[in-house]
Amino acid sequence: MKNFAIKIIIGPVKICLSGVWTRIKSIPCRATIPCGSAARFVIIAAALAGCSFEAPETKMPDSLVLASWNVQAVFDGKDSGEEYAEYRAGSGWTDEKYRARVNGIAEAVKTLGGAEAGGKNKTPDIIAVVEIENEGVLEDIAAAPGMNYRWTFFASSPGAALGLGLVSRFPIIDAKTHSAHFNGTQAPRPVAEIWIDAGSQALVLMVCHWKSKLGGNRETEEARKAAAAVITRRLAEIGAADAGIPVIVMGDLNENADEFERAGYACALMPDSEEAAKCIQETGDPARPGFQDFLVISGNRPPRAEYITGTSPQAVLYSPWIEEAGNEAQGLPFESGSYYYKEQWETIDHFLLNGAAFDGNGWEFAGFHAARTRPFCGENGIPDGYVPWTGNGLSDHVPLVIRMNYR
Repeated sequence: MKNFAIKIIIGPVKICLSGVWTRIKSIPCRATIPCGSAARFVIIAAALAGCSFEAPETKMPDSLVLASWNVQAVFDGKDSGEEYAEYRAGSGWTDEKYRARVNGIAEAVKTLGGAEAGGKNKTPDIIAVVEIENEGVLEDIAAAPGMNYRWTFFASSPGAALGLGLVSRFPIIDAKTHSAHFNGTQAPRPVAEIWIDAGSQALVLMVCHWKSKLGGNRETEEARKAAAAVITRRLAEIGAADAGIPVIVMGDLNENADEFERAGYACALMPDSEEAAKCIQETGDPARPGFQDFLVISGNRPPRAEYITGTSPQAVLYSPWIEEAGNEAQGLPFESGSYYYKEQWETIDHFLLNGAAFDGNGWEFAGFHAARTRPFCGENGIPDGYVPWTGNGLSDHVPLVIRMNYR
């Protein structure tokens, strides 16, 4: 546990406390928690044990809609020196443009819930977002007209221009960040582990934005594998404590579901195939038995490995992309990507689910889609990236959406 300071704001009253982080409980206040130098995060409508205030009880539904979206470099209207050049006052970036962008994101989010919510026009219950400048941006998105998310979590690495976060209608009961290291270097962004109070069963969300391929595909692979190693370890630890808790890895992993087939070398995401199993066997480090710096992704429900053996069973995760690729081979429709690059769709944004999401008990995976429609895509069906000079577009990625039903 790390020491920290919490400032709780309830109306005009300000209370400052110091201590050791335990758990978060919902009360109508705000807690700002600087947690060491590795990450920053803000939780709205949060507090700590011992406060005497209580929030209205949240009614838990029998279905949850979750979304994940790389919103493409959302900077606020203030110069901090860390912004990209085009988002500085000297380049014409203003607070008015920023506010218009936040409102545009909020309006688009309102269209996401319907396809996975039984046709109801609603915003998702939980949204992971990456490429946002700071906690203030996340709060503005959460509080935009029609959004009304009470809980947020933000994390970033020191000196980073952009971070990642999550907004939720349901309480965040615990949250932490994990740094990934490789070759004596820290990966550019942490892995956020967020526990959601989803009624009778908690959900664990791993929100990620892995290193991009800028600098070379193979040259940057170690950074992504370092992040995968962190997740593999936490999946094993969580599974050992309670194998029935659904864990969902979500975000922009900058790695395709078929990355191994494209690259031909060991990647952070490995399919369960004979070729991948052979590669792992040939490239494994005998000096580090049990160490695993990759996730096995499967189209099976529940996920299982038939070829890759000797790995952590908790690190075998279901990928909707893999299942839909199999469906395409059978002549069924396949939503082939979330990011369009060099005239080719890529599946670098992900939802990956552990076996507990398919055990017939509690929260169960029920559906997936990529929002490759307006307002996220233009008339050509390609993501309509944001242009700061004109204010047109939304993002160069489309959101992914899943539905979870309670059984």
